[in-house]
Amino acid sequence: MNGDKLVVEAWMARRLGMPMSWDGGVTTREERRERIRAAIVNSGREMAIAGRAAGKSCETWAQLFQRVYGQPVNQQPKERTTCAE
Repeated sequence: MNGDKLVVEAWMARRLGMPMSWDGGVTTREERRERIRAAIVNSGREMAIAGRAAGKSCETWAQLFQRVYGQPVNQQPKERTTCAE
C-alpha cells in the first residue's frame, strides 16, 4: 500500500476521534475503509469540512473519503465472501 495513503488514513482516524489503536492491529485497507466510513456516517459528518490541503480548496468528509478510497461514503459495502473448508 502506498505509504502516503496510510498516513492520510491515520490522519482521518485521529480527526474522527478514533482511538490511537484504531486499526486494531493488522488490518486490511478494506477493514480500515469500513471503520472510517462508519465513523463519518454515524457522526453525520458527510457534509462537514474535513480540512484543506496546501494550495487547495476545502473538502468535506464525503469528498475526502471519495478521494482516498475511490467510492462514495454512503455506498453500501459489498458482501464479503469467505472460503469455507
